[in-house]
Amino acid sequence: MKHILLIITAILILSVSCRGKGLTSASSNSRQDSIAAIDDNRSFEFLKNLGIEYESLIAKDDSLPAPSDRDFLLTTYEQCSLLRGVITSDFTPSDTASAYLVSVRQITDNVILCQYKYLFSDAEDVYLATYDTDGHLIDAMFAGNDWDKSELAYNLTDSTELVSVDHTLVYFIGDHEFTYNHEYKEIEHKVNTDKDTTTYSQMASMTCNIEQNGKIDITTEDGYEDGVFRLCCGSDSKKEWKLMNDMLSLTRYPYSDNKVLDRWDDLGNRVDAASSESFVYHFFKYVFFKYVFLPQPEKVLKWVYDNRDNKSMTLTRPLGFYYTYTPQSRKIIDEAIARLDNPAMQAYYKEMTELWITND
Repeated sequence: MKHILLIITAILILSVSCRGKGLTSASSNSRQDSIAAIDDNRSFEFLKNLGIEYESLIAKDDSLPAPSDRDFLLTTYEQCSLLRGVITSDFTPSDTASAYLVSVRQITDNVILCQYKYLFSDAEDVYLATYDTDGHLIDAMFAGNDWDKSELAYNLTDSTELVSVDHTLVYFIGDHEFTYNHEYKEIEHKVNTDKDTTTYSQMASMTCNIEQNGKIDITTEDGYEDGVFRLCCGSDSKKEWKLMNDMLSLTRYPYSDNKVLDRWDDLGNRVDAASSESFVYHFFKYVFFKYVFLPQPEKVLKWVYDNRDNKSMTLTRPLGFYYTYTPQSRKIIDEAIARLDNPAMQAYYKEMTELWITND
């Protein structure tokens, strides 16, 4: 079990990022600055009202830095004002994590884009969110992790260590269109010579358009190449690696996407229920609960209820697991159910949660 947890922990860092495909064209000298001249700061008034010193964060070139040394540490009040609905539906600051505003960008007269990093341990979750000029959240998305060097995965030999590196890079390719790339690398570190050798690398990218109403729409998606994570082993490793890559891709879909839960359900059906002790099974539960359910619990609960007769059981597995074994998650799920305005839905989930408690 300890080895399984090590594998899961290492793979969870894999929300990878990158200076990958298309970077050359984005940095071309021929590309014009896609930020229109800003005559005043009225568009950013909601940030000013929160006391945020945003002037140095205004992105006037193509790149939205991730990570960045040009960021603003958000106070508890600022986090609660800006990150509710981005990281969780009812955001509460964590004692073990810090949130930073990395950059802001004016998209239209009425739409502002903010980029955040949510720092915990040595890893950073990268988020993008659009707001109207009053600071009301329009849309958001998780854009992957940034992780310079993981803790030691394991010793390959007495003199060689295996470490991993993840990067996220977001950059604009037009007035309203941006691409973000993800790169994951495995590095063999020679302890005696302090020499690093990259032995495995994988990239993925996605291009999105911010519509006039502030909603984020995926226009192109380039998935991960074939390969297998070093910590995966066994005859089914390539299959499981493909499943995990598909999960990582789905975690980065805009919250406004109306079809993503159907895709999660299809993906869940591909996760072999018989291998309930495998790391890919636990990985599915973790990423779905953290990156899909927590930001939009009522959306998930409604989808599950609407599809209860044919395909909702796949997406109830993560909810049942966290409801049964995690008291804080149980509270979050109960509160989300209480907010449902449909008595039939509440009755349905009352029966379901009683079953989950029975399994406790």
